[in-house]
Amino acid sequence: MKKLLFLLAISLIFSCSDDEESTRLMYNISYRAVASDGATLNKVEYMDEKGDLIELTNVSSPWSINLQVRAGLALEARAYGDVPYQGSLSITANWTPEGGLKQSETVTLPNDQPDTVINNGSVEISGRTLPD
Repeated sequence: MKKLLFLLAISLIFSCSDDEESTRLMYNISYRAVASDGATLNKVEYMDEKGDLIELTNVSSPWSINLQVRAGLALEARAYGDVPYQGSLSITANWTPEGGLKQSETVTLPNDQPDTVINNGSVEISGRTLPD
């Protein structure tokens, strides 16, 4: 009898935790990195749908990805590249909660200094937790 009660309690705990995760608000997220006017895209980093930091090298511009991420995880991405004079490197994040309004952020690194190259410059969508 004690074993039966113990197993019942364990199954109840697991079923409650599964329900909580499945009812969390979901976000559609897209990231896009662009190197323009002679700039090159060296590396991209982003937080995936599991909350893991993914690092990609040998990417070409424009680069993009679409994800579905649950509330409580992070919205975060970075792009690195070499930016010659009059070139630019940018990263954009768009995120929309289920049934909500689309939000967007773009960060751009222009090079306005003649006869220079910004080596391995970076642009970042700073990390933030997606609200419930």
